[in-house]
Amino acid sequence: MNKTLSMYGIWSGAAFVGLFLIAFVFFAQWVPPMSPTLTAEQVAALFSERSVPLRVCALIITLVAALYLPWSVMIAELVQKTQGESRFLSWTIITCAVLASITFFIPGYMWAVAAFREGRDPQIIQLIVDLGWLIFITGIGPFIIQYAALAVAIFQDNSDQPLFPRWFGYFQLWILVSFFSALLAFFMKTGPFAWNGLFVWWIPLTLFTLWFLLMAVYCRRAILNSDLPLKGLPV
Repeated sequence: MNKTLSMYGIWSGAAFVGLFLIAFVFFAQWVPPMSPTLTAEQVAALFSERSVPLRVCALIITLVAALYLPWSVMIAELVQKTQGESRFLSWTIITCAVLASITFFIPGYMWAVAAFREGRDPQIIQLIVDLGWLIFITGIGPFIIQYAALAVAIFQDNSDQPLFPRWFGYFQLWILVSFFSALLAFFMKTGPFAWNGLFVWWIPLTLFTLWFLLMAVYCRRAILNSDLPLKGLPV
């Protein structure tokens, strides 16, 4: 494992979270998200009135989606150190990261298309926007498998100095279970299980952000405690 390149993985994750929040909070102003109860005319008016900032948001999302990959490769490298010759868990984490990045990448393009051209039928704009939101909110499969692989790796690490504390494995499972509520966004347009509701948006968003922060702290510690030299990158 190259310590310097692994630290770039940490910074990649930090950039992913930071830029994503900037896109959603300052440009799209989607914290909280737009309501799924908006009519087609209201959705079309929103994407017409805020066409430029929404396209800037989409641009940022489509770019930073790729930053989830080096972040996940860094995690997979650390997991590999605990697994001996088996690469099953590390490759599972990387493969899931590729699929997970698509759940950011595709919605970004859909929202950009919805805001790109005025004069479209509001029903078509609403269709595109709904599809983007449902992919973004309910595309939880890759994350669930990724967190499950991390939990297994943490529980299997019986070394004297484990990379992650055992409670962090249970935290992976907690997030994993909490994400299942997102699937109810397929059926609900109001209440806590709509895509802007407590159990589908606020709780998963909070846990996902907390997961990133904790993972960055523990991964940074594991990288810096390795025996390899670190060159060329501030930590």
